[in-house]
Amino acid sequence: MRRFSSLALVAAVSLGATVMVAAPAQAATESLYGTTIRVFTPLTSEDVLGSTAHVPLSGGTIVALLGSTLAFDVNVSLRQGATELTNCTITSASSSCVMSSGGLFAPGATPVTVRFTGGPSTVDYTGTVFAVTNTAPSITVEWQDAAGSWVDGSSTSVPLRGATAARCVITNNSNATVTFDSMQGELFFTPSGSTVTPITGTLAAGATGRYTIWSGQASSASSISCSGGVALRDGTGTGNSNGGGVIPITGTIEVNRTPAPGTTVTITANAIQPAVVSEYAVLLDGVPVAGSPAAAPGPGFGFVIDVVVPSNLAPGNHVITVVSSFNGIDSAIAAFPFTVAGPQLAATGVATDVAPGLGGALLLLAAGALLVGLRRRVTTR
Repeated sequence: MRRFSSLALVAAVSLGATVMVAAPAQAATESLYGTTIRVFTPLTSEDVLGSTAHVPLSGGTIVALLGSTLAFDVNVSLRQGATELTNCTITSASSSCVMSSGGLFAPGATPVTVRFTGGPSTVDYTGTVFAVTNTAPSITVEWQDAAGSWVDGSSTSVPLRGATAARCVITNNSNATVTFDSMQGELFFTPSGSTVTPITGTLAAGATGRYTIWSGQASSASSISCSGGVALRDGTGTGNSNGGGVIPITGTIEVNRTPAPGTTVTITANAIQPAVVSEYAVLLDGVPVAGSPAAAPGPGFGFVIDVVVPSNLAPGNHVITVVSSFNGIDSAIAAFPFTVAGPQLAATGVATDVAPGLGGALLLLAAGALLVGLRRRVTTR
């Protein structure tokens, strides 16, 4: 609290003047008029003075609080620059007043000034109000297919075969960090039962989090549900949910040899059930091969297709996949990865283990020895 001499204070009052006092170094609670003052948001108990307080964009309240009642009224105004946004009055019979923040702020952080006017002085304090957009998070569910790719299976069913995994994908659509307070993923099994995995922690504004909740065989999974709520920084909450199912694919899909550049491999499929599609795409590194898509008619529900592997296939990792397209969703039900080795450098010259600098030194030594020998020959003649 700024201290004034009794003489200066008496002079100001006698002249009927209001003394403008600069704000001291700020903390959550300040001293003013012989008591304490505090300005905060009741939903979060965050302080405005010298700090950042979050309020709902749609509207909230900001409370000005005195530690004790005073003998005079105190006007409290919330300002942005030179513009007064709103105000309230703490009467001599009270110790607090409330200001509404609805419609005052654009989304995000706004620097503000809180002005106290009463008795002998007017004092300004600075702070920040952050208006939070209460927008529900986006939630999708994803399954991992036979090629290891993640497939969006939200609100539908995805044909899968062999090993798979399931995850919840959550995007924070608010402009501030959210905290998961009741979010979870639940995996339902065939024929019955389920397992629940809590999703905890925080997610930054605009960020997307991916949370794997289960892995196993597609034949044992029935469906997945991702649901729950999040707590927003302004003290409010929201939530969302989504889910999807699995169509377990049985049957055999085999390749007759390991793919390699310049070879032709044969893929044979038998008894692909259930027959949710009538044909399957066969791809090499995502590009359809000759003869794709391959029809798989009944009663055998299978196919045979030859895949010619180009002789100039670049070194690195490659994959041949068998892909089902169901309800507009592509998922690999079989994958045959292979690796093409890089070219081997041909060895040239004479191999040596001598370090580069040492080689030069040895040559100089040899030349010196030869010169000494020649001198000795000349001397002995």
